[in-house]
Amino acid sequence: MDGFTFEFEDRKEKLETWEWDNVMINHTEDTQGKRLLYIGDSISCGTRGVANEKQGVHFDGFGTSKALDNPYFKPTLSLFARQQGRRDAVLFNNGLHGWHLDDATEYKEYYEDFVKYLLEEFKGTPIYIVLTTYYSNEKRVNRVVARNEVALEIAKKYDLPVIDLYTVSINNKDLLTEDGVHFTKAGYEKLEEKILETLNF
Repeated sequence: MDGFTFEFEDRKEKLETWEWDNVMINHTEDTQGKRLLYIGDSISCGTRGVANEKQGVHFDGFGTSKALDNPYFKPTLSLFARQQGRRDAVLFNNGLHGWHLDDATEYKEYYEDFVKYLLEEFKGTPIYIVLTTYYSNEKRVNRVVARNEVALEIAKKYDLPVIDLYTVSINNKDLLTEDGVHFTKAGYEKLEEKILETLNF
């Protein structure tokens, strides 16, 4: 197994074939610079890697394959956040994993529950909802769109700002890698630019 894994077929099982977490705190010695906590999938990890090559905002990350109904998601995130210590904003995305969840009902229920957890856990810190990126599979991209609609609905309900990486990714489909999910370095740079533009640090 090499790098991040991704389930290319819908599954009924709650766990993927390979479950993973990828966490990082960038330049811990910098106690003054702007710092994010980016909760997401392998796309967030790729964006984080490109962003942290530059001098600027620290993209600390909690990347995971965990589905929203995984009972260990919140505890492990809370533990990581305590180690991170401080942050200027929290970015949240979860749309390319947990395919066993029905998009309109189960996914929505667990998504809202997770947002409530974030609002309590990171009280006083701005929280941004990040839309899931384009996937060049007709069946799966329809589910991505449905899940993004859920994210937008919850963001509106709780008055949370949105970072629209779906539009960026669909406008840059030529920067997808062969698997149709992940991006080239130039693609991740486009996603990073959108994030920083929206944050306006």
